Order: sequence, then C-alpha cells, then structure tokens
Amino acid sequence: MKKLLVVLLGVAAFTVGLSLQAYAAEPNEQQILVDQAQIVLRDFQKAPEMEWFRDALPKAKGVLIVPGLIKAGLILGGSGGNGVYFTVDNKTGECKGPAFYGMGSVTYGLQIGAEKAEVVILAMTDQAVNAMLSPQFKLGADASIAAGPVGVGTAGQASPLPAAAFIAFSRAKGAFVGLTIEGAIVASKGEYDDAYYGVPVTATDILIKGVPETASGRKICAMLGRSVKED
Repeated sequence: MKKLLVVLLGVAAFTVGLSLQAYAAEPNEQQILVDQAQIVLRDFQKAPEMEWFRDALPKAKGVLIVPGLIKAGLILGGSGGNGVYFTVDNKTGECKGPAFYGMGSVTYGLQIGAEKAEVVILAMTDQAVNAMLSPQFKLGADASIAAGPVGVGTAGQASPLPAAAFIAFSRAKGAFVGLTIEGAIVASKGEYDDAYYGVPVTATDILIKGVPETASGRKICAMLGRSVKED
C-alpha cells in the first residue's frame, strides 16, 4: 500500500511539474502583443500600396504599433487598443524598445464600418518623441497628427508626406485606410513594461537609458533597419 502511495505521489508530482513547465512556456499577454506587432509591421512594409509608409519609416524617430484598435461603443463609437513603441536614432541607427502603450478615445471611430484596425504611428519630430515619454498625451492637441497617404505613387517623384509630429497609417478589413485618430489619448502602460521585462522600469528607462533587450525586440528593430545597443 505504501509503495502504491509513493508511486501515485510520484506520478502526481510529475504531472504537476509538466503542467507548470507548460504554463511557464506559454507566452504572456505582453509577448503576444509584441509578436502581433511584428506581423503588422511586416505586412505594412510588404504591401504594394504602402509606398508612402516605406518612404517615411527610415525618417521616423519612433514607431508605435497597435495590432488591434477595436471599436467598442455603439453610441459613442469609442475605440481603444494596446501597442508597442520603439525609439530610433537617425544619426546612430540605434533602436530601443519595446515600451508598452494604450490608446483610446470616445471622439473617433473606425472608418468603412470596420470593428478593428491595425495601426502604425510614426513619430517624425522631437516633439513627438518627447510626447511619447510623457505619462499621457492627446493626439492633435499636445502633438499634431496626420493620416499617412495610401496608394502607389508616381515613379521618380518624392512622396508628399504630411508635415505633422505624428503620421498614422492603418488597415481595416484587409484594406489600408486613412483612419482618423485625432483626439485619441495615448498613455504609457507601466504595468505591461514591468511584466514584460520582469523588473520595475519606466518608459524613460526603456527608450532613453536602454534596458536589456529581448529577442523579440531585436527582431522588430532589425525590421526597422536599425541596430540595437550591445550590453
């Protein structure tokens, strides 16, 4: 009887061990968001109609990727979603991130009747970079924002990019559209940063001082055509 009990306890311990290993191996919410951001960025870079996006990306000082901006309200038409942000130095080519942000507002909605959109917002000026380092700011009020052009331009002509602190590119229902997000609130998600890096960090720690990079962060930096800081 004792031998049987020992065997049963051993099997139970082994089963629990496997369960804990499987649980530990599952990606957390933050990692899933980073992985989704990588897919969105790749799709935007490859799409033929995103010529203006490809032209603007090397000039950007920062990139905010929101894989799923969801329309939530039936009456007010509010929308919101979480995203990851990277800073890029156009002089040194250095890339830092990701830092996590939430975006939401009741003053804008998705166009063409869509319930969900993928959004990439490029920080084009120092004002935009400084805004992203604040705990919270309002697009259009604290920093100007414009919808990025969509379509195939004329060969040999310079892309007429909008003159704004931020330029937003979006896709809804498989089609790239000019999503209106002026008035949206962008806020740092410190709890996401802490969970992803495993230590208490701030957006400044991540984007200015630089914390130890992650493999998934390096992948997105490589896609942005930038280098990462070596520890």
